Amino acid sequence: MNDMIGSDKVASRSFGSLQLLQYEQPDASWMDDKAAGIWKYAALLPPVASGNRLSLGEGRTPLIRSVSLEKRLGIGELYFKYEGGNPTGSYKDRIATIGLSWALEQRRTACVGTTSGNAGAAVAAYAARAGLPYHLYVLEHMAEAKLTQVLAYGANVRRVAEFGTSPEVGDRVFRHVLNAAVTHDWELMVTAFRFNTHAMEGVKTIAYEIAEQLGGCPDTVYAPAGGAGLYVGIWKGFDEWQRFSLGDGRKPHMVAVQPEGCSNIVRAYEQGALQPLPGASTSLISGLQVPNPPDGEAALAIMDAGDGSALAVSDDEIWQAQRLLAREEGIFCEPAGAAAVAGLIRTCQQRQQMGERIVCLISGVGFKDFASITAMTQDETVPLLTVSDLNAPYE
Repeated sequence: MNDMIGSDKVASRSFGSLQLLQYEQPDASWMDDKAAGIWKYAALLPPVASGNRLSLGEGRTPLIRSVSLEKRLGIGELYFKYEGGNPTGSYKDRIATIGLSWALEQRRTACVGTTSGNAGAAVAAYAARAGLPYHLYVLEHMAEAKLTQVLAYGANVRRVAEFGTSPEVGDRVFRHVLNAAVTHDWELMVTAFRFNTHAMEGVKTIAYEIAEQLGGCPDTVYAPAGGAGLYVGIWKGFDEWQRFSLGDGRKPHMVAVQPEGCSNIVRAYEQGALQPLPGASTSLISGLQVPNPPDGEAALAIMDAGDGSALAVSDDEIWQAQRLLAREEGIFCEPAGAAAVAGLIRTCQQRQQMGERIVCLISGVGFKDFASITAMTQDETVPLLTVSDLNAPYE
């Protein structure tokens, strides 16, 4: 990692082949609690004039202490950072607010991108607020609930056959979208540092909030990893928190959790490779079906530097964690959001738990995936009573 010296307030920092934005040390009063959404951290975000800063009230999501799993796993403190509390139901709203605000700042006339679901909904909502057209390419088998949400905001959507399963198709889609952005001078809204490092700065605010809510950094953070932008962004936030001496001088160990059917980063980590390994996706976990993760190299660089690790779990383990969160913690999340918890459970079963204060990142709300809701409740029955049955004893 080498810092590049720049003359502007915001320079860049190389990490692998990526250039991540770098900021000056903020002053003591850098946070603005009266600002809308995540713009309270504007001093450490891309420079956008106040008139171009969009917000739907994103961020400031709850950090929820476990009441069940913490005791079962024998963890000192276990918390869930619930990103389903964002306006469109996922952490992607943090990216969308920065990305569309930056688009206005740069006087773009439209935005273009790809999605497996949550990014499309977030960008579509903020594009509607910005008054910009949004051209979107989605997975062939995108979850219908997510597609419906995107369409409700008025995005111009196209499905692409084999997108989300074939790495080759994914590469071609990314190249097409990149070319469209360059040709038309549109904002490229692919939620990966590799494609839009400015927009992705919104992700690091998750780390800022966790550090504020805990009054310090946790020992370990588990995060689901599809394209790996969430993982890299949270790491970047904690890294800045440490380098700028905003907390207790520590940063957590970051664990990336992938489904076994799309574990290109995990397999590379286990083999000591610095690039995600090739292979098609067979996982059914929406949002984590990214066989060519754009930020996988950066995630592996973080792990290689000693700041993190990776593990894979089965789809069944993820669905079981989703059900457990709903039934025992009162947290209803999409399957991808339960991946972090599944990873923690697997780690504890292998007696490899790291630290006594752990945070699991819950990336999105449960209503994002109707199929998983149906599977979770298909064995439940709801009796139909007559009025005369109301006095029957409770079972």
